[in-house]
Amino acid sequence: MKNNFNTKKYEIITKEKTGPAIYNFVLSGQLNFSPGQFIQAGIPHIGEATFAPCSDPDQKNSFELCVRGCGSTTDAITKLLPEDFLNIRGPYGNGWPIEKLKKKDIILVAGGMGLIPLRPLIFKLLKNKRSFNKISLFGGFRTKEHVLFEADLVKWKKSIDINIYLEQLTNDSFYNHGLITEPLEKMKINTKKSIALICGPEVMVPFVTKALSERGLPDDQIYLSYERRMECGIGICQHCSIGKYLVCKDGPVFRYDQIKEELGK
Repeated sequence: MKNNFNTKKYEIITKEKTGPAIYNFVLSGQLNFSPGQFIQAGIPHIGEATFAPCSDPDQKNSFELCVRGCGSTTDAITKLLPEDFLNIRGPYGNGWPIEKLKKKDIILVAGGMGLIPLRPLIFKLLKNKRSFNKISLFGGFRTKEHVLFEADLVKWKKSIDINIYLEQLTNDSFYNHGLITEPLEKMKINTKKSIALICGPEVMVPFVTKALSERGLPDDQIYLSYERRMECGIGICQHCSIGKYLVCKDGPVFRYDQIKEELGK
């Protein structure tokens, strides 16, 4: 799809509640996207919102969107049912640097809904696992009820190092109690052969990058995916600016050394 306002209707096949006000939708049709890109999805006369497709990018006949109701548009989308339609345009932006990950130790850090843009990448990595070295996933959630894609996490644990931390204590041995930064502050990193990919709340980012930097990982081996309020998705409205950059055009994935000085602007 070109970078314009052309939209296409996609029918909802299934809808599943996966957490508090969080729903996973499967939509009929093919969406050509790279892991980490985003789309704009909307309902006529209500509005649009930004989402990262969260399914296997090689899936031909359907794709998935995970939606949390947190405003008028997203609340309206979460009320849709199978056989309803969503208007979608995109994909937009750049995705994760898959080619640069080859022969590297890959450190994935996801905070809450930040697992969504990383899920398509994980599907891609596991299909071509021989091209990469060790793959580790560190995920942080508030409670067990907030954990996304739990069935995937259990399945992935057979192939990659899974470390999920919950702020609230649980008796489930699959999960650890604490903050996502705790294991990062203790891990040993091969600083010459590792790349970290981070997605989560903005408040999490300084703590995660600090932990990785203190382990010796250079800024140019850290990639961040940012979320900003986007209206147009193609660089016109400039609502998504971070300093001199626009998340929709220059991101949403940035190399940390390139964006570092612009954060907070």
